[in-house]
Amino acid sequence: MAITRNYSASEQIYFMTCKLGIFGYPLSHSISPVFQQAALDELKINASYEAWEVPPRGLAGRIEELRNPIYLGANVTIPHKERAMDLVDELDPLAEKIGSLNTIVNRKGKLLGYNTDAGGFLKALKSVESF
Repeated sequence: MAITRNYSASEQIYFMTCKLGIFGYPLSHSISPVFQQAALDELKINASYEAWEVPPRGLAGRIEELRNPIYLGANVTIPHKERAMDLVDELDPLAEKIGSLNTIVNRKGKLLGYNTDAGGFLKALKSVESF
Protein backbone atom coordinates (compact mmCIF):
# COMPACT_ATOMS: atom_id res chain seq x y z
CA MET A 1 0.00 0.00 0.00
CA ALA A 2 1.42 3.37 -1.04
CA ILE A 3 1.45 6.20 1.43
CA THR A 4 0.58 9.53 -0.12
CA ARG A 5 0.55 13.02 1.26
CA ASN A 6 -1.20 16.09 0.00
CA TYR A 7 1.09 19.11 0.13
CA SER A 8 -0.20 22.63 0.71
CA ALA A 9 0.37 25.20 -2.03
CA SER A 10 3.22 26.79 -0.07
CA GLU A 11 4.88 23.40 0.47
CA GLN A 12 4.59 22.61 -3.24
CA ILE A 13 6.26 25.91 -4.11
CA TYR A 14 9.06 25.12 -1.65
CA PHE A 15 9.90 21.97 -3.61
CA MET A 16 9.77 23.68 -7.00
CA THR A 17 12.71 25.30 -8.68
CA CYS A 18 11.88 28.98 -8.44
CA LYS A 19 12.70 31.34 -11.27
CA LEU A 20 14.45 34.67 -11.48
CA GLY A 21 15.60 36.49 -14.57
CA ILE A 22 16.37 39.66 -16.39
CA PHE A 23 14.08 41.57 -18.78
CA GLY A 24 15.66 43.53 -21.58
CA TYR A 25 15.79 44.02 -25.33
CA PRO A 26 18.19 43.07 -26.70
CA LEU A 27 19.97 40.96 -24.11
CA SER A 28 22.97 39.63 -26.00
CA HIS A 29 25.21 42.01 -23.99
CA SER A 30 24.05 40.78 -20.57
CA ILE A 31 26.26 38.54 -18.47
CA SER A 32 23.79 38.60 -15.57
CA PRO A 33 22.52 35.04 -16.11
CA VAL A 34 26.04 33.63 -15.80
CA PHE A 35 27.07 35.29 -12.55
CA GLN A 36 23.61 35.28 -10.96
CA GLN A 37 23.21 31.53 -11.58
CA ALA A 38 26.69 30.92 -10.18
CA ALA A 39 25.72 32.80 -7.00
CA LEU A 40 22.47 30.82 -6.65
CA ASP A 41 24.37 27.56 -7.11
CA GLU A 42 27.08 28.52 -4.62
CA LEU A 43 24.43 29.40 -2.03
CA LYS A 44 22.52 26.18 -2.83
CA ILE A 45 19.34 28.10 -3.61
CA ASN A 46 16.89 26.04 -5.66
CA ALA A 47 16.33 28.64 -8.38
CA SER A 48 17.23 29.31 -11.98
CA TYR A 49 18.23 32.71 -13.36
CA GLU A 50 17.26 33.22 -16.99
CA ALA A 51 17.55 35.86 -19.70
CA TRP A 52 14.12 36.97 -20.92
CA GLU A 53 14.53 38.99 -24.10
CA VAL A 54 11.28 40.94 -24.25
CA PRO A 55 10.51 43.55 -26.91
CA PRO A 56 8.71 46.67 -25.61
CA ARG A 57 5.30 45.54 -26.90
CA GLY A 58 5.50 42.34 -24.82
CA LEU A 59 6.64 43.87 -21.53
CA ALA A 60 3.25 44.26 -19.81
CA GLY A 61 2.27 40.63 -20.35
CA ARG A 62 5.65 39.29 -19.33
CA ILE A 63 5.73 41.32 -16.11
CA GLU A 64 2.20 40.15 -15.31
CA GLU A 65 3.51 36.55 -15.43
CA LEU A 66 5.79 37.39 -12.48
CA ARG A 67 2.73 37.15 -10.20
CA ASN A 68 2.92 33.37 -10.52
CA PRO A 69 4.37 31.96 -7.25
CA ILE A 70 7.15 30.17 -9.13
CA TYR A 71 8.73 33.57 -9.89
CA LEU A 72 10.67 35.28 -7.12
CA GLY A 73 11.30 38.39 -9.18
CA ALA A 74 13.36 39.90 -11.95
CA ASN A 75 15.99 42.41 -12.86
CA VAL A 76 15.07 45.01 -15.46
CA THR A 77 17.44 46.60 -17.97
CA ILE A 78 17.28 48.71 -21.12
CA PRO A 79 14.89 49.74 -22.58
CA HIS A 80 12.33 48.80 -19.89
CA LYS A 81 13.47 50.57 -16.68
CA GLU A 82 11.05 53.50 -16.98
CA ARG A 83 8.06 51.70 -18.51
CA ALA A 84 8.16 48.94 -15.91
CA MET A 85 7.37 51.51 -13.22
CA ASP A 86 3.78 51.68 -14.49
CA LEU A 87 3.43 47.89 -14.43
CA VAL A 88 4.16 47.12 -10.77
CA ASP A 89 1.81 47.46 -7.81
CA GLU A 90 4.07 49.49 -5.57
CA LEU A 91 7.28 51.50 -5.98
CA ASP A 92 10.05 52.01 -3.49
CA PRO A 93 10.42 55.77 -2.78
CA LEU A 94 13.95 55.80 -4.25
CA ALA A 95 12.78 54.23 -7.52
CA GLU A 96 9.98 56.78 -7.69
CA LYS A 97 12.39 59.65 -7.06
CA ILE A 98 14.93 58.42 -9.63
CA GLY A 99 12.26 57.67 -12.21
CA SER A 100 13.26 54.11 -13.03
CA LEU A 101 13.44 50.65 -11.53
CA ASN A 102 15.82 47.78 -12.07
CA THR A 103 14.39 45.16 -9.71
CA ILE A 104 10.92 43.64 -9.34
CA VAL A 105 10.10 41.42 -6.36
CA ASN A 106 7.07 39.12 -6.23
CA ARG A 107 5.60 39.21 -2.71
CA LYS A 108 2.66 36.80 -2.71
CA GLY A 109 1.46 38.04 -6.10
CA LYS A 110 2.10 41.71 -5.39
CA LEU A 111 4.84 43.20 -7.57
CA LEU A 112 7.19 45.65 -5.85
CA GLY A 113 9.60 47.84 -7.83
CA TYR A 114 13.02 48.98 -6.61
CA ASN A 115 16.05 50.82 -7.93
CA THR A 116 19.26 49.29 -6.60
CA ASP A 117 21.54 51.02 -9.13
CA ALA A 118 21.81 54.28 -7.19
CA GLY A 119 22.69 52.68 -3.85
CA GLY A 120 25.36 50.48 -5.42
CA PHE A 121 26.84 53.41 -7.31
CA LEU A 122 26.99 55.62 -4.21
CA LYS A 123 28.52 52.83 -2.14
CA ALA A 124 31.24 52.35 -4.76
CA LEU A 125 31.98 56.08 -4.82
CA LYS A 126 32.20 56.26 -1.03
CA SER A 127 34.72 53.41 -1.02
CA VAL A 128 37.16 55.64 -2.90
CA GLU A 129 39.07 57.67 -0.32
CA SER A 130 39.32 60.79 -2.46
CA PHE A 131 35.55 61.05 -2.93
